[in-house]
Amino acid sequence: MTSAATASGKLKTAIILLAHGAPLRIQDIPRYLKNIRGGANSSTEVIQEVARRYKQIGGRSPLLDITTAQAEALEKYLNQGEDAFKVYVGMRTWSPTIQDAVNQAVNDGAERIVALCLAPQYSRWSTERYQKAFVDAMGIWQSRKLEVRFITSWPNQPLLIDAFVERYQAAEVDLRAKGKKNIHTIFTVHSIPADSVEEFGDPYVEEYGKTLQAICQQADIPNWHQAYQSQGMIPVPWLEPSVEEILDKISEAGGQTALIVPVGFVCDHIEILYDIDIAFKEYAAGRGIELYRTESLNTSLLFIEALAGVVWEHLI
Repeated sequence: MTSAATASGKLKTAIILLAHGAPLRIQDIPRYLKNIRGGANSSTEVIQEVARRYKQIGGRSPLLDITTAQAEALEKYLNQGEDAFKVYVGMRTWSPTIQDAVNQAVNDGAERIVALCLAPQYSRWSTERYQKAFVDAMGIWQSRKLEVRFITSWPNQPLLIDAFVERYQAAEVDLRAKGKKNIHTIFTVHSIPADSVEEFGDPYVEEYGKTLQAICQQADIPNWHQAYQSQGMIPVPWLEPSVEEILDKISEAGGQTALIVPVGFVCDHIEILYDIDIAFKEYAAGRGIELYRTESLNTSLLFIEALAGVVWEHLI
């Protein structure tokens, strides 16, 4: 950004896209898991299991690469040839950290910082952790008196819904062309511990419902199911039904084709490339079901427009 932004009467605005983070190498996994667990070491068994999964998707996560590409596309879209916006990436459990992104934005001369969590559905279990990390990162810059905003929730943003519907319809057309009939659609988001909702009033289930309602109002989707995926390895009850439970029901009903639409995720990473493409597909095959999924949003134009829309809505 340059002084031209201020001269034109526009604040120099930094957008920080907040993502979970993921290891870039197998040898990074112990430290990555330690970051997730707040400094506690994971057992050898857990480290080996996570490493096994990452090896099956090529040894690294594409999360940082894709999020960086999303940031670049968003910056270009927002600026429309000007230079009033600069977009950064901050990871909660890996580098570049949220602190790294905040520091860079301030040092680049940002006068306003907008943090956008890349999980559309708000949850106390996840979104609040991003918010705390962002607030902590801003703490060392309090003397600058920057304008700061944190976007917590955007589950039914119209362009986001358009992006999901576009992916669904493309997958449906492809499956119909392959002669697939009676397709069972399974919507998924990341599961969280059940007590976050039951005891602490987490609005996550309602947020998920907003996304599903908006999609189903726009697209005619018969035989659809709601599920939670990628339960953690800590021994507590997680939100249900799981994808496996839904696949069991589809199998019992005689279904042979299922399509997963992961509406809680906005790009490819371990939960998509391993949990869905490998683990769920194998589970489904064992029950006589061919399992497919929609293409991830990644850098689709509609999704970049959705991110821009969310930003503009919070700046007006």
